[in-house]
Amino acid sequence: MVQESVAGVLSRLGVRNLGVFRGRDAVNQGVTRNQLTGAIDTGVIARVLPDTYRMTAAPVSDEQWLRAALLWAGDIAAAAGQSGGAVYGLEGVRAARPEIVVPRATSRLRSPQVVVHRSTNPQALMIRRWRGIRVTGMEATLLALGAALDSEAFEIACEDARRRHLTSVPALRAYLARFGRGGRAGVVPMRALLDQLDPRHPARSTLEVKTRRLLAANGLTDYIREAPLAWEGREYEYDFAFESGRVILETNGRRWHDDPADYEHDHEKWSVPGRHGYKVVLPTWDKVVRHPADLIAELRTTLAA
Repeated sequence: MVQESVAGVLSRLGVRNLGVFRGRDAVNQGVTRNQLTGAIDTGVIARVLPDTYRMTAAPVSDEQWLRAALLWAGDIAAAAGQSGGAVYGLEGVRAARPEIVVPRATSRLRSPQVVVHRSTNPQALMIRRWRGIRVTGMEATLLALGAALDSEAFEIACEDARRRHLTSVPALRAYLARFGRGGRAGVVPMRALLDQLDPRHPARSTLEVKTRRLLAANGLTDYIREAPLAWEGREYEYDFAFESGRVILETNGRRWHDDPADYEHDHEKWSVPGRHGYKVVLPTWDKVVRHPADLIAELRTTLAA
């Protein structure tokens, strides 16, 4: 029987975690510590954390570093905070360093390359597996993001989770009621955000989040979210409907123009508000981000017309 090479053993161990593995697992597979040192010297592997290595042929990525941190910390650890948000693929969330959580009793885990949180309440973490990675539950992850992100980035991440049906306003409120003790980081930002969000309709894009925040900052909150208007048996929904001024505000992003079918649907959609006596204002990315004062002036003028 042909004996497996050292490189073959290490590659097999690393394939499950984007090229990273633990030294002790290699030793259990018959690789000696001297052979690990030799693999480092020849550039086959590189040490990234204590007794944790990566195959140098494997592409470096944030997820690879996170998996290395979780291997280093052991089975007690889970991705958390911004790393947790990145595992779920939340819009705009990226961890500069791997961020993990372990039981508070695990005091020896320290590394300048990894952010290590310690928890005394494992139930509050709601740990699960997502794409093969141990990670804090969505509600716990968002609470941590509330303490780490600015208010706009936090809202973008939260709305992304809601529209993907990973959580909901009732689920977040229930989580706060159970685990949102006074003084816990993220509780205040999350409560503040939940008081502002439409409980039924999550924003469908980052532009919609930015538009909502711009309206709120200018005291323009007398609208209906996802207002339905029907014509000839078809119903269309509009982002913001100011019923008193008969004005529709519909974020005009790329989502309506990426596909010819969307373009045709869009063309039909714009004809419906006028049949119901509404005027339409389109807040494009350029208007909302670069010329917000002009957009607000346009909206106020249209409302007053």
